[in-house]
Amino acid sequence: PHTGASDLSFFLVMPVQRVTKYPLLLRKILENTPASASAYPALQAAVRAMAQVNANINEYKRRREVATKYNKAEHLTLRDRLARLNTHSIAKKTTRLSRLLMHEAGIVAKTEDKEYDDLEEKFQCVVSSVATLKENVASYLGHFEAFLSPTPHQRDLQMDEGPAQQYRHFAECLQYTVFPEFKRRLDRLVCQPLCSLSDMLVGPQQLVKKRLDKLLDYEEIQERKSEMGSVTYDEEAAMNTYLAINDLLVAELPQFNQVAVQLLGQILCSFSTLQRDLAAQVLHQAEKELEKV
Repeated sequence: PHTGASDLSFFLVMPVQRVTKYPLLLRKILENTPASASAYPALQAAVRAMAQVNANINEYKRRREVATKYNKAEHLTLRDRLARLNTHSIAKKTTRLSRLLMHEAGIVAKTEDKEYDDLEEKFQCVVSSVATLKENVASYLGHFEAFLSPTPHQRDLQMDEGPAQQYRHFAECLQYTVFPEFKRRLDRLVCQPLCSLSDMLVGPQQLVKKRLDKLLDYEEIQERKSEMGSVTYDEEAAMNTYLAINDLLVAELPQFNQVAVQLLGQILCSFSTLQRDLAAQVLHQAEKELEKV
């Protein structure tokens, strides 16, 4: 009664996007249900459960908004960066730099968060490993190309048989069949996944960087709050932004690190397998030529 609903079907057909209305409906039903009714305890539990669902939805929305706002890398020109400079931004950056220097000098204590620090350390290890592997694969490909560039077997040696012709057949097979196929597989199974993994790291890297900036703001505002007893609306919003970014990273980094390490391991396995297959193909081709001797 008094809920504006004609029957139970009203509740069952309500769209999911209006799930935040459920706690209000359940509270209204609870208010109109006698405490002695057998359904009363179940209704109380339902009200608490839906209130928690509502809180989880709001928290998820808050984290998504933070991630959308801060996890995009900005590629700004020098002119764009200069255009963004104003008195407020310069003052903010100066305050952050001053705070950071005081941290390094030990004048003020850093905010300790062991859980986050451990997660960030693992994340930075993944970032470093991916960057190193990209450099190594690029170097490997460069040396590979340099190895293939000399083509003495294409010279007309005026020899129709013997070891020189066998070498020519062997080298041509490697250059035109074995090596091109290896490079195609290397690009598909190693280079492309590695670039995709590297792109995946950009968003979290931006959030980690932004968290440090917001942490410096947070500490400065906390210090001011302890001295003056209150903060402005904008300062309160800045503190909440830091807390939102920190909560998001603490919640998401464990799974992200795990998935990234798994992908990196799979890429390394693919790289090792490709090199093993290449060695087997080269050996097989060499044995075929030796059989002709």
